[in-house]
Parts: sequence; C-alpha cells; structure tokens
Amino acid sequence: MKEKTDLISIQPYFVLDGKNFCQRVLLQNGISHFYSFCNSSSEDIRIKLFVDGCGNIIFEYGKDDDGKTTLRTHLIGSTIEPRTFCVRKNCEYFCVRLQPCAAGFIRELDQKDTVGKIVILDELESMKDFCAMMMEMKNFDSRMQTFLECYSKAREASGEKSSTELFRQIADIIIQRRGMVKVSELEKLSGYSSRYINHIFGNEFGISAKQLCSSVKFQFLLDDMNKNKSSSLTKISSEYKFYDQSHFIHEFKNCTGTTPSEYADEVMKKKYRECILNV
Repeated sequence: MKEKTDLISIQPYFVLDGKNFCQRVLLQNGISHFYSFCNSSSEDIRIKLFVDGCGNIIFEYGKDDDGKTTLRTHLIGSTIEPRTFCVRKNCEYFCVRLQPCAAGFIRELDQKDTVGKIVILDELESMKDFCAMMMEMKNFDSRMQTFLECYSKAREASGEKSSTELFRQIADIIIQRRGMVKVSELEKLSGYSSRYINHIFGNEFGISAKQLCSSVKFQFLLDDMNKNKSSSLTKISSEYKFYDQSHFIHEFKNCTGTTPSEYADEVMKKKYRECILNV
C-alpha cells in the first residue's frame, strides 16, 4: 500500500513577514495544523496570500483603549487568485489551518460561498459563544484545546453530507498525487464520472476539481521551495511536470503575483526554515 501523503503547507508570508512564528502539526479531522505569530511593529502589515485550496481560521488578539483583550475572527476561504490580508499592529494571532472542505462545521456558511473571500466569523450567531471562549484563552495550548473541543461539537452537530465524503475521497487522491493528476484520471481512480465530480466540486464547494489539483500541486511545489529541497528552479519545473520554464514562471506568477526566482530569493534572504518553531 502506498504511504499516505499529507498536505501540511501554509501561506508562507505569515512566516516571512510575521514574528515569532510557531506551529503544531495535527493532521486529524480536517485540521492540518495550528500556528501562531504576531505583529509587534507600530504599523499594520499587508500579508500576501497565494492561491490555496485550504482554509485558515485567524483569531486576532488585540487590546482596546482600556487595555482589555479584543478578538476578531476571520475565515480565509480557498484563495483562487493572489490577494492580501491585513495583520494589525501590536496584535497576536492564533490560527488553524484547515484541509480542503473542512469548514462545513460553520452552520451559516455554504463552503462554496467562502471561496475567494475573507469572512468575519464572530459576527455569525453560531460562532459567538465559540469566539467568546477563545477570547478568554491566553496561550497556544489552551487556545488549541478550546478550539478542538468546540470544533468537535460543531462538526458532530452539523453532520456530514454524502457529497462531503465524496469530496474528501477525491481530495485525498489529489493530495496523494501531489496535485499532478488529470480529471480524466480521477474518473478512473474514484469510479465516478468527471461530470459528476465537477458537479459536486462546483455546486457544493465552489471550485472545480482541476482548480483543486492546481492549487494542491502549487502548495507542494511551494513547500519544496521553502525547504530548499530542489537544487534549481529548472529541476522543480521538471519535477512538477510543467511544459517548460516559461510555463512554470507563468503559472507561478498567476498563483503568487511574483516570479519563482524572486520568491526563492526572498525565502533565502529571510531564512524561511529558521523562522519556524515547531512546538
């Protein structure tokens, strides 16, 4: 049996532009990992977001004029084109990296309606008590445990549609193939027609199977670049089955707004791997 492949990527500029970045990998029940960082500067930062098939829940802890803790909670849905997220000055962030299709526990949201959007969760009725509990938590461990307890209850209460299970099965195949699989191949591997696969993906989750393949492929590629696993961009281009170097540059720029060489230079300059503390 082929060893299971896990998607544990992250939006890299939370690492590159945030401070004191740490993470704890989970890889269970739709959660990839938990992570935290802060913005200790005197100015807000616009963090770059790349194309991404996963979701992120961002708990933003700040202080009001009286010194009391405030909390704003964002859901960053699947990102379908490069954009930015505002990281506010003098705030700390506790975040949850969700695997594709794992935001179904939020009662008021259709997952397809979160694609390409940033949703304020603490304004939703079903999330108010959840967010109030999270606001009281003071450190990484207590925030993680509180989230897991609330998340488990919300998932149990919301149940799961058969279409979600099908999406997960096909997403697992896509992840196992590191995104390098065609929809026609998914048809053979899953036993479902490509028309039905695209119907489930589009109608239920707001992205096509091809889009998820592309974003998963890009996330694995990005992870390799972040870890300096390949000796050259030409080798990466070949490993990820781009037609040629110009095709690689074009697709990378569509996902990031920058070129592979510009991104690689920044990863090296800021020492990406040294910026991450695993806890």
